[in-house]
Amino acid sequence: MKIVHAAPTDQVSDTLSVKRLTDELGAENLRANVFTVAEGSMTKHVHREQEELYLVLDGTAEIAVDGTVYKLGERDALAVPVGAEHQLSNVGLGPLTFFVVASPNVTGDAEKR
Repeated sequence: MKIVHAAPTDQVSDTLSVKRLTDELGAENLRANVFTVAEGSMTKHVHREQEELYLVLDGTAEIAVDGTVYKLGERDALAVPVGAEHQLSNVGLGPLTFFVVASPNVTGDAEKR
């Protein structure tokens, strides 16, 4: 076991950075990431096998899940069921940092919409 600093450091795009925790922590049955996103939104997508839990660390998010919009502030969490179409948006001022854990740990599970 080891402790890993979870600040997002890998730049995915101009507006999105991530810290992939799964491999560094040796997790086998779940996928875990911390993201920071600038003002704006992520791609709408669906997971065929994974259930996800979103936890806002800093900032304000809206998550649209199958057409219903949920507003999350700091330390608010929301579970997204398998097969639910969802999209996260940063609706606050400044960056949004959030933690996502998903199970089971499968790759290539997300289908963009």
